[in-house]
Amino acid sequence: MKKDRSSSPFASLAALHAELAAIDQEMRKAGVRVHARPMRGWTTLSFRNGLGLQRPSPNRDPQPNDLSWDALTEHIRKWFERRYGKRANIVYAPSAGVIDIDGDLFRMWAPMIFGQVNFEINPERLEFKYRPLVRNRIPKDNLLKSLDGLTPSYAESIPTTLYKTIGDQAGQIMVTYNEMLAHLGTVLVAEASVDIDAGVSALLGRISPGHAKWCFHQAAEKSIKALLQHEGVQDATLFKAGHDLAKLVALSPTLTASNRVTAAMIDAITCSPKARYGQIQTSIGEALGSYQNALIFILGALQLIVPVTRRFGGIAIYTGSFPAGEFDAALDGFN
Repeated sequence: MKKDRSSSPFASLAALHAELAAIDQEMRKAGVRVHARPMRGWTTLSFRNGLGLQRPSPNRDPQPNDLSWDALTEHIRKWFERRYGKRANIVYAPSAGVIDIDGDLFRMWAPMIFGQVNFEINPERLEFKYRPLVRNRIPKDNLLKSLDGLTPSYAESIPTTLYKTIGDQAGQIMVTYNEMLAHLGTVLVAEASVDIDAGVSALLGRISPGHAKWCFHQAAEKSIKALLQHEGVQDATLFKAGHDLAKLVALSPTLTASNRVTAAMIDAITCSPKARYGQIQTSIGEALGSYQNALIFILGALQLIVPVTRRFGGIAIYTGSFPAGEFDAALDGFN
């Protein structure tokens, strides 16, 4: 039977809000975390009323008196947004990365990706609103929009010759971070994820390059230890290896044989505890090099842990605007 999109089980917007408030109270009593309530509430209301609502909302800007099927999802989203604001955002780690643009460091907010997303590097569409979900199309975005504090003027000043370097850095960040997200059920990887974010904050906040490098070393160390635990290496053996990344890598024949890790990479990542406390001076460049090499190291170790459920399908980064035929403003955005 074809759904009647004009009818609604709610007599008014107030009636819809009242049911949402009741569902929200149920979730609070059940201990549902705040960030999970918007989706759970939407699902519950849709199921109880036999609505079969869809996301994203077919109507992105409904009038208050429009309670049709097409408008309900957006009314529900706005209700939870008004009630919880940013508290309803999903908080996950790692989420912050570092992008080096000719010596200027920017914080990159790395997205959690389900399936595939294609990115362009396009200053002209810095203000464009891309659709996060597009039926029968690969979602698209602008890589420059993920750089915190990047102004339109600065974006326009970036030489196009740097686009590939920016894309390569961002690609490594997104691939590694999404691999880590697939393993967050492993305590050591969850700790490594927090170490990454802490190191980025220490580096970009100019708190301490030494502390930043130590955090990146810790993230690499915990990731290789997660692999070694998966391979059955005993804790006593891990304890003897201590913080020595070379010794830890040697304990994994699989990682050693993969040639994913080099001696130069280990040297760039390795940090003495004395550097953490400022007893050994560490430059910003050394900390940045530790970060960039740690990303490759971590990815190499975690990809060997199988089986695992990976929702990340891949990315494509265009060093410039999307080519002709790859982008449609009406389909891929809200503008």
